[in-house]
Amino acid sequence: MSVLVNEGLLERVRGRGTFVRPLLPIASPTPRTAYRRIGLVLAHSSGSQLDLDILIGVEHAAKSRGYQVSFAYAEDSLEELDRDIARLRADNVAGMILFPTSDAVYDESIWRLAADRVPFVLVDRYFPDLDSDYVVADNHGGGYRATEHLLILGHRRIGFVYSSNGSLLTTSVRDRWQGYRRALLEYDQPYDEQLVFQWPNRSNTDPIGGSDHLLMREGGPTAIFAVNDLVALELLQAAQRVGLRVPEALALVGFDDLSFAAHLSPPLTTVAQPRMDIGLRAGHLLINRIEGHGNLPRHIDLPTSLIVRESCGARLRVRRQNTFPALAAPTG
Repeated sequence: MSVLVNEGLLERVRGRGTFVRPLLPIASPTPRTAYRRIGLVLAHSSGSQLDLDILIGVEHAAKSRGYQVSFAYAEDSLEELDRDIARLRADNVAGMILFPTSDAVYDESIWRLAADRVPFVLVDRYFPDLDSDYVVADNHGGGYRATEHLLILGHRRIGFVYSSNGSLLTTSVRDRWQGYRRALLEYDQPYDEQLVFQWPNRSNTDPIGGSDHLLMREGGPTAIFAVNDLVALELLQAAQRVGLRVPEALALVGFDDLSFAAHLSPPLTTVAQPRMDIGLRAGHLLINRIEGHGNLPRHIDLPTSLIVRESCGARLRVRRQNTFPALAAPTG
């Protein structure tokens, strides 16, 4: 009951009881705001925890402000996203929250929204060439902290592995990679292109085990920062197939802190991003735009945090320090 009161759905009157609060009418409605409804287009419908948590955050923001949410899933397809945007525009939503597709550096439908002054907010990703509102995690800082942690543990050959579902054109991937590179630079460690690779998608063209040799090749990594927890899980499974013990032979750090991360064997060290807060902040930012608050685009980077578990080998630090010389302090 308290939750429903806080979300504005119920109203308590002292001495009388609790009542369902009616929707407030809007004076002089316009086509854009008549229904107090916003659109939300997410990336995946297949149970992605990131998408689900963003949806929950957006709904919390919308309900608290008296708005409803119409949402769809674009399945990480540029064509589907464009169709969903067109449908929401035809449906006269007051504004939109959009999860851009992987590897897209331009989307005509989103550029048209900006030209037509339709309020919208991007989540998780953004377009470097479009100065728009967006809410993302601090991917650069998270990538830096993950890599720095492995450097402090004594590793010199640290790999960065990203998924075939998103290349370095995807800003969330690119920013984590740039954080990885900055940590290497500030700790006076060389950047090696051979330690940066795209983990193949498990498909008919890459059967299980077909890419495991990447972990076994001469001069390969002793530690890996994986772009997300799903890639880290695949790396953990591949290491087990080829007989590499994690963290003794290969330290591993992921990104996202998905629900399964703490239950792996060994439990996964990862960077937690505030998934629900991304949706919450995006929802409030969009409604502020709809209601005429603020002018300049806002770029919101929410803080991340490193969650240390067993896969990074922190408990082996004393033994590893007897093997590797101490690293110099950051120069930057």
